[in-house]
Amino acid sequence: MAQRITRLVFWAGGVVLPTLPEATASFLTPGRPATLPERLGWQAAAAALSGVPEDPGQYCARVAGALGAPDTIPATLLHERLATGIAALPGMPDLIVELARTLEVRLVSDYPSIWLLPALGRSGLANCFPAAGISYVAGLGEIQGILDTLVGASVILPGHTIWVDAHSPRTSAALRHGVDAAIFVDARRLRRDLSLWRLVPLPE
Repeated sequence: MAQRITRLVFWAGGVVLPTLPEATASFLTPGRPATLPERLGWQAAAAALSGVPEDPGQYCARVAGALGAPDTIPATLLHERLATGIAALPGMPDLIVELARTLEVRLVSDYPSIWLLPALGRSGLANCFPAAGISYVAGLGEIQGILDTLVGASVILPGHTIWVDAHSPRTSAALRHGVDAAIFVDARRLRRDLSLWRLVPLPE
């Protein structure tokens, strides 16, 4: 019998890469936890960046300035660090490369391409996610209707696709759309979940 699941669609931030607020915190506040106001501000800035085609430089200026010390941590330095210092989450490159041998893998990115593509290249995932096939949230319209847009664009094929996301409300929305979904925790947990679909061997 033919395998029902033929495609995996990954949300970039929080699954393949750290979330943009997490990456921002690692560069802006190294060695200390970000405060709640800082985290909330960075989350709002990241949502604005992914929701519209905003200049990534504006994001950097906004989040660096929110610390009250833009001269100490210049926005231009943050921009450079986001372009050169982001790495894939532990275990994900090996798992995605393995999956890509037998399945089609797609990426939906809440990161702008100027930071996403170098990170994929450094992580050995550029061949798995060719630039021309990446769907960017900023180009997909209203975030509330993103699943409908992805289904309409045949990025998600209901009945044949697993949506992989760390954001439980989006995962729940996918299930309501009749799309199989896996809530991402870490690479080992994802492997275990995908083994239930018989897509990969069980973790040792």
